[in-house]
Amino acid sequence: MHMMSQQTKSKELKIVTKPVIALDHLKSNKRALKTLFLISELGGVTEKALAYIIRELQSTGMDLGYSFVEIAGIPTSKDLREDVIAMLYVGLLESGQNKKLSVTSQGKEFLAQVSIEQEFIENLKSKLPEVKNKLATLLAEADLGVQKGRRYR
Repeated sequence: MHMMSQQTKSKELKIVTKPVIALDHLKSNKRALKTLFLISELGGVTEKALAYIIRELQSTGMDLGYSFVEIAGIPTSKDLREDVIAMLYVGLLESGQNKKLSVTSQGKEFLAQVSIEQEFIENLKSKLPEVKNKLATLLAEADLGVQKGRRYR
């Protein structure tokens, strides 16, 4: 018993290194560029809805380079989350009301400067209306869920 009381707690400083994110890094990240373009086409989208859309697009044969794991029926991707955080960090995206991601004016300028495969752009624009309809249904369901939750508080 006496030995336990003599144990001392030491405070250790743990240093975790993370790479610095710069615009130049994102210029070479084709996956992030395609995601930024997708968000600009959608106008504004939550991260959760973005994951649904990308997974849906990938199921139609458009590969955006993300792998998803379903947790409680919600598609999640660590890589997508990291790309979104990087784009928020450098100011290409902003998170507005209701946690909706939207492209900033700096992000729009950035998109104008970089090249995105024309085939991807055309393919995306052809599939987006159908995906937007599915998204509208998902968002309506989510809004109903939020409203129901508020009613009982």
